[in-house]
Parts: sequence; C-alpha cells; structure tokens
Amino acid sequence: MITFGYDPSVVDLGVFGLGAAAGSVVFGISGFAFGLTASVIWLQILSPLQVVPLVVICPLAMNLVTLPRIRRDVNLTRLWPFALGSTVGVPLGVLLLGAVEANELRAAIGVVLVGYSAYALMTPRLPQVLLHAGPGRVADASVGFLGGILGGVSGLSVVLPSVWIAMRGGSKAEQRGLLQSFGLYCQLLTLGAFAELIGMGPGTFKALAVCVPISIAGSLVGMRVFARLSPGGFQRAIVWIILAGGLGLLERAAR
Repeated sequence: MITFGYDPSVVDLGVFGLGAAAGSVVFGISGFAFGLTASVIWLQILSPLQVVPLVVICPLAMNLVTLPRIRRDVNLTRLWPFALGSTVGVPLGVLLLGAVEANELRAAIGVVLVGYSAYALMTPRLPQVLLHAGPGRVADASVGFLGGILGGVSGLSVVLPSVWIAMRGGSKAEQRGLLQSFGLYCQLLTLGAFAELIGMGPGTFKALAVCVPISIAGSLVGMRVFARLSPGGFQRAIVWIILAGGLGLLERAAR
C-alpha cells in the first residue's frame, strides 16, 4: 500500500500546487502528459511510488471537467481500436514490471521518442500515414496495445499513440479528442490494476485538497491556449511534449 508516510508541510503543499499547475496547463493544451509534467516537480520531495495517488486521481478529476467540453470531438469509431489494444496492453505492462527490468524498457522507449521528436522538430511537416479502414484499425489497435504496455510500466500510455495519431492526420480538435478519451480509458485501466497499491492516508488527502482544485483550474487555462493554437502550433506542442516524455523516461531509467 502506497501512502505519503508523513504530514506534508506548508512548503510541501506549495510544491504539490506548483506541480499540479504546470501539469494541468500542459494537460489542457494537449489532453495528456499531466503526470509526466507534474512528476518532474513532485519527485523533488516524493518517491516515485508516493506520486502514484496524485498522478492517477488528478487527471481523472480534470477529465470529468474538461472531457464534456470536447465531447463532440470524441470519435468512438476511431477510439475503440486503441481502447481494445490497451485493454490487453495495460495489464501486460503491469505484469512486465515484475518480469523484466523496467528501466531497460523505459530507456529503450525513451531513445525512440527522443529520436522521433528530434526528427519531427527538424522536419517542416510530419509524414502522413494513409490506410484503408481494416488495416487502419489493426494498426490503431497495435499502437493502443503498445501504449497500454507503456502505461502499465510507467504511466505514459498516451505518449506513443500521440505520435501515431499525429501521423494519421485529422484536425487538432479530432486529435485532441482522441488523445484525451484514450488517456481517460487507460487511466481507468491503470487505476484498476493498481487499486491495491494506492493508499489514501491523511497526508494524501491534504495533497489532493491542494492539487485537485489547482489542476482543474489549470486545465481550463490550458484549454483556452489550445483554442488559440494553429494546427501547426498544436503539432509542435505535441512534439515538444513527446520529447519531454522521452527525456523523462531516460531520466527515470538512469536512477
């Protein structure tokens, strides 16, 4: 059972709030990457295991508030192959934590993500992948499966699918709706897989009392930024977030 194990000080609560603010704005812009961004700050005072309750519950709260606002952009026909793949991938990723060296897996995926984002930043336009309906759904399910494995191992289920979704095309609203709805589904799967690990002691409730309201407010600010981004600006924002995700995995693997 994961608990804070201590009563957070005023300074600690300030750090929690800062991480929540940074992560929620990024989430509001992209529809994912809250845990990736917030954890960089929270890990300065918490262990990776202690961060789990915050990175699971805060995004769920933000999704409850923001997802209804973009419900028209959620395409269930495009979502279900990703969801199907992740339904198998998330539990497998959790099992892999005990069967393989997680840091080696994180490092390998981190290298791929950093290499891809570096290429994308130097390329004026991302390559587009055009597939017929049948092969496209198989490919989407495969990417959802890989994203689910990564989600089970590190909580970054949306990072790999974000690359593929960008290459598959669509408007920024369609991509955002698909990324956020897929992320919510994977969060629920991960929460179920780790339900017995997440402790809710007094310290956890204090941290959440600070983080959840800030996260909701920050996500709404991020959504306003998203609305002002051009399609190209949105793509660049996603690439930078992918780069940060790859670097984050490499940093975690080096510990």
